[in-house]
Amino acid sequence: MDTPAKTARLFDYPVHLVSLPQAKAVVEESVRTQQNLQVVTLNPEMIMQGDQDPELGRILKSAGLILPDGAGLVWALRKHGHAVNRLPGIEFSEALLQWAAEQGLKVAIIGARQDVLDLAIQNLVQRYPNLQITYAHHGFFKPGPEEEAIVQASVAAKPQIVLVALGVPRQEKWIDQYKARFQGATFVGIGGSLDVWSGLTQRAPGIMRRLNLEWMYRITTEPWRIKRTYKTLPLFVVKVLLAGGKA
Repeated sequence: MDTPAKTARLFDYPVHLVSLPQAKAVVEESVRTQQNLQVVTLNPEMIMQGDQDPELGRILKSAGLILPDGAGLVWALRKHGHAVNRLPGIEFSEALLQWAAEQGLKVAIIGARQDVLDLAIQNLVQRYPNLQITYAHHGFFKPGPEEEAIVQASVAAKPQIVLVALGVPRQEKWIDQYKARFQGATFVGIGGSLDVWSGLTQRAPGIMRRLNLEWMYRITTEPWRIKRTYKTLPLFVVKVLLAGGKA
């Protein structure tokens, strides 16, 4: 699989400067050649976590496709002279699901609560009538025999697209640990996308997304996120500003 041509670096984290069609083309080539591909939808919080967690940092830096997801990441890259637009992971994943339905590809989904997962699958199949979800399992499983059984069952389903919604960093580490056991599959850590697809959570209005203010909407509608983000986002901003043009 060829690495996307345009790659920026921010604090030693590579970011592929791709449009949605370009990112989708990378996956199409990976599936065509039956190569495993891990996709990371990078944001500032993940970078700060990667700095504190060497295993996560390694995974984020070595993924085959690293998308500029977070608005703060796009701001930092633009500040350092890169022409880049945000590519939200949920929109990328939706494009993959539409393509999988059109091409008759198999999809596996792992993560979220059982009720959220069931609703999300129901809505996705209604949205993409030919979508083949050949394996699905909730994300509340324990390491050991239970997890191994899930891995074996998902491998046996032979998916070409595997969406993993276990939250950061668990989903990235799960993909890194088990991806070699699959044949020609593309893996995407999708975080809370299943909550949105289930209809239980709403995305920000289009105008806020276009202005890169989706983070503000999420904080106002889900106040519990403030505790998680206030510790990382200000530090990321300071890190970017102190780095000047050397990030």
